[in-house]
Amino acid sequence: MPYSSDRLLSLVQDDHTDEVIDLENRIAGRALRGTDRAFEELIRRILGSWTRAFGGPDQAALPGGMLRQILATAQAAVRRLLGDIADHAPGALTDGLGPALAMGVRQGGEFVRVASGRRRRAPEVPVVGRVLRAEARRLRDMVTERRDRALFLLHPDRVHRWSQMLAGLGAARAAVPAVRAHIAWVINTAVHEGLDAVVRATAPLRVWVSEADACVRCLAYTGRMVAVDEPFPGGLSWDPRQRAGRAAGVDGPPLHSHCRCRAVPWDDAWTTEGVPFPLALRREAHRSIAYGRARPSESRAARLRAVRELLRTEPDLLPAVDARARSALQAGRFPAAA
Repeated sequence: MPYSSDRLLSLVQDDHTDEVIDLENRIAGRALRGTDRAFEELIRRILGSWTRAFGGPDQAALPGGMLRQILATAQAAVRRLLGDIADHAPGALTDGLGPALAMGVRQGGEFVRVASGRRRRAPEVPVVGRVLRAEARRLRDMVTERRDRALFLLHPDRVHRWSQMLAGLGAARAAVPAVRAHIAWVINTAVHEGLDAVVRATAPLRVWVSEADACVRCLAYTGRMVAVDEPFPGGLSWDPRQRAGRAAGVDGPPLHSHCRCRAVPWDDAWTTEGVPFPLALRREAHRSIAYGRARPSESRAARLRAVRELLRTEPDLLPAVDARARSALQAGRFPAAA
């Protein structure tokens, strides 16, 4: 019995993506061990010390022993907190690589079963390779670099005001989102390696499936198909300013940090109810552009440029999508409910 394209899209964008996010969060929790909350408490403590010593965050520090003592406390805390991450994060990520590869194989097999209506024998889970292990180890260097930058800023010669103290503490705290981003990228890379093993064992094609709120770059790949051994074209984007005309081909997702797109197996012999799956994906990408379904990190200007490009290059948009795109372009914004 053929399934609808909507069911396949929901399987990848909702069920499978939620599983990957849950794995990312578990690994990040073991890697960071509550460090973000510890930094919040550290900043409150240092601010309290600064206020008692100098009268408040608007007051400049007086040179001398009190400032050196406050800075020494901040430096010791930065060394301890970031040292803890550097010690635990690489191992936590390394331990998650095998489960991520296995998840990709399992998810790929589930997609093939739903898309084809047949249960296939799953390929063996790939062995964790050197590249993935090296990326896990790289976390230590990433954290160490941020620690050294923070300690450079937290030097008595460079801190005279609270804003300068806060800049140093902020440089240290920036290690937390950087670690989370790297974990997400490496885990999604591993999941995709597992998924790619299923592709090679079951189908002649790969089709790119983006997230529901994907960026304009990822949406340009959505619904594109390539042969198993071919890369996707490089440098694509719905925003003309983000294109790279001579970019090298892309092996597959993730395209950037926090990208959770998938390149799933596909065979044109598989039938779906209603609109064929690759076409449904492209239409969903058009709808996302026209309705402005963007993350807060993506600028409105980029999405509006993408809308203009959509109207310029796609003559067969669905009427509702065409109308919404033209309305957004004319207003220079997207409705809040979009």
